[in-house]
Amino acid sequence: MRVVFLGTPPVAATCLEAFSKGNHEIVLVGTHPDRIAGRGLKPVPTAVKETALRLGLPVLEVPDVKDPAFAQTLRDLGADLLVVVAFVVLPMDVLASTRLGAVNLHGSLLPKWRGAAPVQRAVEAGEPETGGTIFRLDVGVDTGGILLQEKIAIGPDDTSGDVLAKLSEQGGAWLLRAVDHLQNHPEDSGVRQDSSLATRAPKLFPEEGALDFSLSAQRLHDKIRAFHPAPGCWCRPGGHLFKIWRTKVLTETVASIGEARRLGDGRVVVGCQEGALELVEVQPEGKKRQSGADWWNGQRTDRVVLS
Repeated sequence: MRVVFLGTPPVAATCLEAFSKGNHEIVLVGTHPDRIAGRGLKPVPTAVKETALRLGLPVLEVPDVKDPAFAQTLRDLGADLLVVVAFVVLPMDVLASTRLGAVNLHGSLLPKWRGAAPVQRAVEAGEPETGGTIFRLDVGVDTGGILLQEKIAIGPDDTSGDVLAKLSEQGGAWLLRAVDHLQNHPEDSGVRQDSSLATRAPKLFPEEGALDFSLSAQRLHDKIRAFHPAPGCWCRPGGHLFKIWRTKVLTETVASIGEARRLGDGRVVVGCQEGALELVEVQPEGKKRQSGADWWNGQRTDRVVLS
């Protein structure tokens, strides 16, 4: 089939590379425009653009999917299908621009975790597994008919980055299976979702990363994993930003709530309402990431209040 691929971040780029090895013709790759970054304020291409150019595929930067010119460009291509991974919500004229509409890879077992951050919200909820769903796009948010679903395990210390890596490693192959199926069964609209079972997965915001040590250690550990690699979890001891990137859960009470201290075995921990967190990787304001032990070695006291 003649396919247009739409995506932007690294997870989409990995899927594009895998999908490109199939038997379908990618007639165009659409992605977000270059962003200006760095001291030199130079344009930085998206991960999808970099991958597409390396693969010799035509690229279109799309600043606004609602621009009628974008839908017209797609119609002029005469493509059979849009394949979408981590792009934006598409308007109806774009969805209708190809013969078979659009399919999307979503990072959850729909209808659970509909929204912008399905992997992160599943990790934050402490779930032991999530998955990927290939479904037909419609005008709703992640509401279309399901063509394929596969599960992904979430380890007890897996971060969102770890789970997204698992999704990207397998997502391209799943997309190929789904598109191969549609080539032979173009009339398949997918299995209808039960919206009564839907849960929301809104975007993460930096202010949500504030840590409240009056919560249980397990709940905070899950939140820290969910907010890694971005936007990160933090507290402000003494008014200074202190990010906590990686932790381990201790079930025993070894410190007062919000108090960090070093145990006899060298581990640095902070007390929570239930249990404690070992500080595995932290980042004091203005410094690089470091182990909890290295951070503690720079302290001039035997206790630090983080809350």
